Amino acid sequence: MRSIIIGDIHGCSQALNALLQKLNPDPARDRLIFLGDLFDRGPDSFGVFETVRQLSAAYGDRFVLLRGNHEDYLLSASLTLSQRLVWQRVGRGATVRSFKSHGASMEDAIPWLDPRCQLFYKGEGFQCVHAGLRVDPPEDNDRDTLLHDHEVTLENRYAGPLTVTGHIAIPFPTHFAGDGETTRELPLGEWLPLPETGVICIDTGCGKGGWLTGMTVEAGRFRLDPVSERGS
Repeated sequence: MRSIIIGDIHGCSQALNALLQKLNPDPARDRLIFLGDLFDRGPDSFGVFETVRQLSAAYGDRFVLLRGNHEDYLLSASLTLSQRLVWQRVGRGATVRSFKSHGASMEDAIPWLDPRCQLFYKGEGFQCVHAGLRVDPPEDNDRDTLLHDHEVTLENRYAGPLTVTGHIAIPFPTHFAGDGETTRELPLGEWLPLPETGVICIDTGCGKGGWLTGMTVEAGRFRLDPVSERGS
């Protein structure tokens, strides 16, 4: 079974569709993992939501959706004024407009999202969280670290079992070894041995003029494939 991990989409439905076409996942045998941040910034959060719902139905228990900080804003019962201002600054308005153009409200997504969004995923040879880890296992970290922390991955201090993250937009997928120093920008489009420890971040700036990256894991190897946020 392949595991196909998809980074932060941020409302870029053309990129999501192009990446799915490129990777050609198979509902009969593959696992599909979304690292969160489906919405905001990009022009078509509604389209992303519809596609992800269809994928969930097709993949059943092989579908995984992590709760990102943008899902957390939407699903939280109450937000402080500061949190609301941050959410508005990072693209809430684009999602409001996208859903409204389809005669819907972004809050209409809550009943579907809420029971499906999970804080972490543990696979064979890797695990996934949205933002980062300070300690292992994932459940020993607080929610802010898992969902919102912008520094924990860049501090490069996590040397536990390999963890794949999004959240921090960087130019290229990067492996952080966990020693405070060693990082490696990872090549695209070629199979590599899966590291045993550290962090691989695959948020490559989709919704900010960057790329949507997919990571395929199979038989102890991985491959990284990007598409532009416009789907090219």
